Amino acid sequence: MSNAEALLARFSQFYTTLDTARLVDLSDVYHRDIHFIDPVGEHQGLRSLEAYFQLLLSNLSTCSFTLTDIQHHDQQASVCWHMTYAHPRLRRGAVLSLEGISLLRFAEQRIIYQRDYYDMGAMLYEHIPLLGGVVLKLKKRLQS
Repeated sequence: MSNAEALLARFSQFYTTLDTARLVDLSDVYHRDIHFIDPVGEHQGLRSLEAYFQLLLSNLSTCSFTLTDIQHHDQQASVCWHMTYAHPRLRRGAVLSLEGISLLRFAEQRIIYQRDYYDMGAMLYEHIPLLGGVVLKLKKRLQS
């Protein structure tokens, strides 16, 4: 198994069932100088990423990922994923799902760069009372 394959295996295991207890394993996957970007914001460094994950996960009842496709070459990879999550204030705590993709770059057998792409509306806005209806109506209108 190559270094990249071993790192991607650790990445997969880390995200399989993501909760605050797993954050102790963050340094097994991410480089101390990680640059992490997603639709919510941008985080530089392992401590910043850990604080961000701590905040996100403390509000979720459950969060897990299924990695559906992994492509890697040299020191980079793309990972398609399916996330299931539940938040007590979204859809009365029902389990929701979201598709996304992460672009990764490696350094020193850790992830030094990660950029996540996903639909923020599908993740959050569509599930907020009143706002959700407006977002869905706008989506329909744009599709016509």
